[in-house]
Amino acid sequence: VRVIPGRNGSSKPYGEAVATNYRSVKGWTQSKDSDYDYGVIILPTALGNTVGWMGLADLAFASLMGLNVNNSGYPGDKPYGSQWWNSNNILAVTGRRLYYRIDTMGGQSGSPVWRFKDGNRHIVGIHTTGGTFNGATRVNDDVFKNLVAWKGL
Repeated sequence: VRVIPGRNGSSKPYGEAVATNYRSVKGWTQSKDSDYDYGVIILPTALGNTVGWMGLADLAFASLMGLNVNNSGYPGDKPYGSQWWNSNNILAVTGRRLYYRIDTMGGQSGSPVWRFKDGNRHIVGIHTTGGTFNGATRVNDDVFKNLVAWKGL
């Protein structure tokens, strides 16, 4: 897997990095349960030191319902290598999932779903599903702990 942050067509403003390893959880890798559909791509360099970092937030149900969230990724129905952004409110929340009507397309799976508050971005979900309602794996306590641990690898 090649990671090309900020790609815009053929422009690669921050270069690229090739993954050295990956991590996920058994609920996804063995059971294909969408409640556990998340993982990380481990890079040989700390690309975040160059492009910046997003925080993580394990928010309570009441804080998530109706929250305006953002998504940005590389949808397959747009020009190759072009990044697109959209936002909308969270419409439903479960212990492991978030649902919203943000316009997405195949190719955006794994992209962050984040809130913007006080000038900071905090990931609250990982986009996984398209349909009538698009969905994300919720950053709950378990997901939060795994992502933090994997960041240290």
